[in-house]
Amino acid sequence: VANASDGSEKFALDEDHTYVGFSVSYMVVARASGRFDDFEGAFVIDHKHPENSRADITIQTDSVDTGSETRDADIRGPGLFKADRYPTMAFYSRKIEMGSDNTGQIIGDLTLLGITKPVTLNFTKEPGLDENFADGFKVIGKIKRSDFGMNAFIKPIGNVVTLLVCYNMEECTSEEVQRDNKPQYNQ
Repeated sequence: VANASDGSEKFALDEDHTYVGFSVSYMVVARASGRFDDFEGAFVIDHKHPENSRADITIQTDSVDTGSETRDADIRGPGLFKADRYPTMAFYSRKIEMGSDNTGQIIGDLTLLGITKPVTLNFTKEPGLDENFADGFKVIGKIKRSDFGMNAFIKPIGNVVTLLVCYNMEECTSEEVQRDNKPQYNQ
């Protein structure tokens, strides 16, 4: 983290301090989760000039890890991520709306499978795991995978996917998202 003299905070998303994951309904009665191990990004919080705040992340789709090599191969394959053709997904913010209670929204564009759609993510600022390093941030949002042309396995796997990015937090995993989200019918 770097605190600039202009009152802004700049954070680089790195593997040591960042968790990037997802959770999705599976067979209506359960949830499946995973993470991405290869990503890069940064965010800037400008307290004096909020219009200069931004958050961007690029994720390598073939870095998906659900704990099952077979499932990961299916996710990378032609039915879902098509990682050989679309090796990255990316989110670029257009606007960050800061609340007074350490919460806010990040409004931007997500590109997945070559399709770009607007997405709104909610964030919460919390005390960081390493208080000398930086504050902690949790960013969470939902997308419909069918909006991006990801229609394979639409019956057993839910359409709504919860995305989660945590920075400098002790506990932040897709399991945490599972506790907050009930299984869904395919919407």
